[in-house]
Amino acid sequence: MKKEMLILDNVTLGQKVRLTRLARGMRQLDLASAAKVNPFEVSGLEHDRIIRPSRKKRILAALDLLSDDTGEPDTEGDDKSD
Repeated sequence: MKKEMLILDNVTLGQKVRLTRLARGMRQLDLASAAKVNPFEVSGLEHDRIIRPSRKKRILAALDLLSDDTGEPDTEGDDKSD
């Protein structure tokens, strides 16, 4: 399967999750099922609410938004220091 890269600047992690999910044609319910979390947690993350780190990691992994080596959110292309 061909991976497409979506470059997003000046967006929060929640916005990045939502935009990535929508770009893949997924509903929150679909993402929650893929990540094995409650749909309320997907909604919470998309609205930049605090959720359990383990659940956040599952959601990001389901969208391939984790960097390969650290298990942290992939922030390549994000420049929030301006």
